[in-house]
Amino acid sequence: MKTKQLQQLMSEIVKKIDQKYGIDRDVQLNISQLVEELGELAKEANLKKLRNKEPQKEDLEDEFADVFLQLATLATGLGVDLEEAALKKVEVLKERHDL
Repeated sequence: MKTKQLQQLMSEIVKKIDQKYGIDRDVQLNISQLVEELGELAKEANLKKLRNKEPQKEDLEDEFADVFLQLATLATGLGVDLEEAALKKVEVLKERHDL
C-alpha cells in the first residue's frame, strides 16, 4: 500500500469514528491529539531512562501508528499529500547537502 492510500484509509477511519461520537474535527483538535500521541511515543521510547525498562517493539509500533494516524488525518484535513510532501523534502535535503 502506498503512503497516499494509507493516508486516505487512516483519515477515513478517523472520520467514521468522529461521526460515531459526534465529534466536529478541526485543526486544533487534530494538533492536540497529535501532540498527545507524540508524548505517548516519547514516554515509550524513553522507558529505559524513565523506568529502567526496555521498550517493547509492539508498544513502540502502536505508538508510531497512533502518531502517523493523527499526522495523516491532519494532513488530509489541510489538503496535504504526505507522500508528495515527503518526496519533495527528500529532494531538497539531497540538494542542500550534496547527497
